[in-house]
Amino acid sequence: MKCHQQQVDDIKKSVHWTWQRKRTINGKMVLSTINSDLSRFAIAAKNNPDVCHRCHIGTFPGNPFLLTTTNQPVNCLICHDTTGLYSPGVEPSRLEMIAHLAGRSSVHNCLICHDQQCGLVPSSTAPLTSDVHMQRYGFTCLQCHPDNGHHSPARTMPTNSGQTGDTGCAGCHGQSPHTLARLNQHALRIDCRSCHIPVYGDARPVLISWNWLLSGSKYRLSRHDNALAGDGFLMDTEIRPIYEWDDGSDRLYLRGDRAKQGTTTLLQGPGPRTPASKIMPFVLQYGIQLKDKKFHYLLSPLLSRHKPPFFTNNDPQQAVSSGMQALRLPYSGESTTAITVALRRLNHGVKPASQSLGCLDCHGSGAGFNWHTLGYQQDPWTNGRNNIQAPPPASAPPTISLPPVEESVLPVMPEMGAGASR
Repeated sequence: MKCHQQQVDDIKKSVHWTWQRKRTINGKMVLSTINSDLSRFAIAAKNNPDVCHRCHIGTFPGNPFLLTTTNQPVNCLICHDTTGLYSPGVEPSRLEMIAHLAGRSSVHNCLICHDQQCGLVPSSTAPLTSDVHMQRYGFTCLQCHPDNGHHSPARTMPTNSGQTGDTGCAGCHGQSPHTLARLNQHALRIDCRSCHIPVYGDARPVLISWNWLLSGSKYRLSRHDNALAGDGFLMDTEIRPIYEWDDGSDRLYLRGDRAKQGTTTLLQGPGPRTPASKIMPFVLQYGIQLKDKKFHYLLSPLLSRHKPPFFTNNDPQQAVSSGMQALRLPYSGESTTAITVALRRLNHGVKPASQSLGCLDCHGSGAGFNWHTLGYQQDPWTNGRNNIQAPPPASAPPTISLPPVEESVLPVMPEMGAGASR
């Protein structure tokens, strides 16, 4: 930090450190932060620094109540390790050797955090999904997410340097990338990724669901290709995405929201369709987790390990009691189960044009594509020109009738130093 003060200042202004960005959530433009956001399966990264600080670099081990500050040291090796051996807490005898071999960050450094499914499944050096930009053309992440030399990579692909102002895929490929006019017409309503990412999880198994009740269970699922795993995790490979209208806004489960009995709770999904929406591919993940029997909101556990099983002595009750105290929300001491679902945008894993979806992958009697969920009465191809118009935007989903429980019902904990015990 003494030699690279400008880089330190840049990283502390970036989203990697502040974990803050403006988002449209549940119909409102808000500042999304680590202090309010929940990660996968309603886990709070802010309150799990001992486990989550490997990627959430603005959190600090040993103190779940310490907010992100600017006077803390930056762990540069997370992005600049070239050995593949580094992790926070590595033995001092190995640390010096690793530090001497520090170098430019690579795709591998980025994937360690952005492709590890929040540590819920065993880590691997292989990406979840192969991408033609990297495998064939040698792209690095910075070619689509440039930092302009300021240690603050762009979250989305920026406007190109031409006069068209195109962003995303069109920034390189233009608005009419196909030789067939019909395909270019499709691109007006269908995102490029819907056709050019036909499957995900083609390099290694991806997470499909997590059943908390099976964490640490003696009953372990197994299969010859390792697609199924124990500790309540279900994984598989070569999965076809599901498709939804998407304009970039989100519906999110927020801490304290009530979960209705007998219904599936949506943790994350696209907002209601607008005129700007396109059909976008999504990864689907289910969960069977715990919610408070009295207050009817999901319970956020305090994780105790870096790998499954995450709960101390395989006891979710102890984990959620500590986790809810850290979240400043009461826990009645009684829990029941809730079924959750999350739809996450699929952005990476583009295949060569020869492997993209063809007409009959989406149209026709044998296609695995659900037009009804997109608002169409039937396959647009089956009724000629009378059915090629897109359905009208859907109305906003009904809101949960029960109001959220106010937080701060627990006494405010004093801020502790990074070295203090909890």
